[in-house]
Amino acid sequence: MKKRPISDETLNRIIKFLAIIVLGFGVVLLAIQFQDFWNWILRAIRAVIIPIGLAYIGALIIFPLIKYLEKKGVGPRGFSLGLVFVLTVGLIFAAFYFLTPLIINEIRNFFADDFPIIVDYINNDLRGEFIFGVDLYDRIITFINETNVIADTVDSLVPNLIASLSNLLFPLLMAFALLPILLIFYLNDYEVISERIRSIIPPKHEKNAAELASRLNQTVGAYLRGQLILMIVLGAVATIVYKLIGLKYYFFFGFLVGVTNIIPYFGLLIAAIPPIVYSFIATSGPGPLLVLVVNVVLQFFEGNIFQPLIMSHQLSIHPIVIIISILFFGSLFGTLGVIFASPIAASIRVIYRFFRDLRQEKLKNNVTEATST
Repeated sequence: MKKRPISDETLNRIIKFLAIIVLGFGVVLLAIQFQDFWNWILRAIRAVIIPIGLAYIGALIIFPLIKYLEKKGVGPRGFSLGLVFVLTVGLIFAAFYFLTPLIINEIRNFFADDFPIIVDYINNDLRGEFIFGVDLYDRIITFINETNVIADTVDSLVPNLIASLSNLLFPLLMAFALLPILLIFYLNDYEVISERIRSIIPPKHEKNAAELASRLNQTVGAYLRGQLILMIVLGAVATIVYKLIGLKYYFFFGFLVGVTNIIPYFGLLIAAIPPIVYSFIATSGPGPLLVLVVNVVLQFFEGNIFQPLIMSHQLSIHPIVIIISILFFGSLFGTLGVIFASPIAASIRVIYRFFRDLRQEKLKNNVTEATST
């Protein structure tokens, strides 16, 4: 009897595999046909996730302070919560009250004093200082004037920018309006909410779920608190250094360093561009080389001193992972995805390590049982 080249079992596996592939393509095609429906669902999910996620992040930052006060005998929960909440709101209000006039004043002075100088430089002096020569500069200007590329770009960019801001502004306003209410309820019933969430989990997995939640809260909370402190420290240091070297608008540029540091690796690079460009065009103050050196030194101190001291080594994540997270979550959630890419990546790493530890513990127990038998 001639032997079959393919057994019935192998043939069944191939057929099942092909059926899964065809079914997958069918699901993808069906999802494409109902793209508007899925976009509507995604917008609804975002509207829920953003305020709840911000409340969770705020609770991770604030709740350890409430627990600390309770351990010191400051209670009940409502009193300690009210004390911390009033203190937090007061600090935020004081920061806006004192910082906003300074920043607005520097921006107003920039447009009154330096902006005309920059426009004059672009129109006149830039031609003679163009690095690739006057001829190429004239050709570029001629091409721009003949094609109206700047006007066309502005005409197409401004409506899209306004539409994007309008689509983003309303969800953000709703999220920040609901945030204090959600945060108060979450902090007041922190343990109760955690217990209710754990009650949904089957009893046999409840212990592991509680351990995973504890690791996530500890890791992400420590990261967020460290990142907040790092932003304040780095912004203050940059402001002081910019003032010492005689850079005009040092307060705004230092504030920019602190705010953009929320974006890992790219934040300081983004914050370095405006002062370098300004020092290159400005008629007084430090030169662009000195400003560049200052920003390189800030980058060095941020990565080698401030990060290890404030964030601790246990939260270090490989730069490639951070960059991939920024690109991925930024495409999903926009600006908020870029800002919170690092804590999301840290959460994924905690989850991965938790299940890896469970698997190793299970293998260890199996080896122990096999040895004992």
